[in-house]
Parts: sequence; structure tokens; C-alpha cells
Amino acid sequence: MKLIIFEAAIYALVPLVWFLFKRFAGRNVAGEMIAGAIIGFFNEFATEPLWDYHFRLTYYKDIPVAIILSWGVLFAVVVYVSEKMYCFARKRKTIKPGDVSIFIFDLLAAALIAFPVETLGVKSGIWTYRYDRLNWDWGTVPLFNMPWEALFGYCLLMLIGPSFVRAWEKTFDEVLPGEGE
Repeated sequence: MKLIIFEAAIYALVPLVWFLFKRFAGRNVAGEMIAGAIIGFFNEFATEPLWDYHFRLTYYKDIPVAIILSWGVLFAVVVYVSEKMYCFARKRKTIKPGDVSIFIFDLLAAALIAFPVETLGVKSGIWTYRYDRLNWDWGTVPLFNMPWEALFGYCLLMLIGPSFVRAWEKTFDEVLPGEGE
């Protein structure tokens, strides 16, 4: 029963996050969520044998539709937080094009947001790692009791994911009905 509630909550979270960003941050994150979902779709399809999901509505083997949507939400939040940290630290209003220091903030956002979300997913039973296939042996992150490899994997993903989201978000916004120019 708990997993059905989690699954339904993720479906409700997508429009809620969009609305909250639009209303309180003045930011349309629809394009970011679409770009993030594309990354999530690739990631989940490519790594399907490495974890077992326990949701009901799936699109390929046991990969849930809700998880793909949650990748979109995750990337929208990570990109937003990363950019806010960047602007605060660099004393700027926007990201300076070509400033590679944004990667540092993307990594920080991965550690502050994505890794705790991963921990929540595992600890709540939404998915389980296939340790027999992963062969992770670096130990566990203190306080989280999660594999170091999971944190490292998120850091690697955040070296490319937010850049993809930033590059494509406006394009996706422009093709959505009622959005763009």
C-alpha cells in the first residue's frame, strides 16, 4: 500500500512542481522537466538490469513511468538549486556563458538533492539495488548508509545532465502549447 501512495505522489508531484516554480520562482520548468525525463529515460533503460523497481505502472520490464517523470522533477530542482548557488557564490544574476565553474555547483546540487532522493527511494523500498550485478565495494556513506558508488554515480551524471537540461529547456518550452514566444 505504501508504494501505491508513493507512485501516486510522484504523478501528483510533476504538475505541483511546475506550478510552484511558475508561481513562486517565476520560472517555467516544463522544458527542464522534459529534458530531465529524457536523461532519466536513457539512464533507466541503459541500467535496467542493475535495480529492481516495485511500482505498478511500467513501460519496459519493471521500469516505472513515475520514475521517468521523477527524473524530470529532479533535474528541474537540481538545475535551479545549482544556478542559485552559482549566482550567490559568483555574485551574479545569471550564469556567465562558458563559465565551467557551474560544474562545481552541479556536483554540489547532486550531493545535496539527488543523493538524498536516491537514499529515500532505496530506504522506502521503491527500488532495490542488484548488488549481485553491481559489485559495489567502496563501503557506505556515513549517516546515509548508502554505497559511495551511488554518490559518485550521481556526481558523474551531474557533470553532463544539467548541461543537457540547460541546452534544451528553452527548445522544449517553445514546442509546448501556450508556451514560448
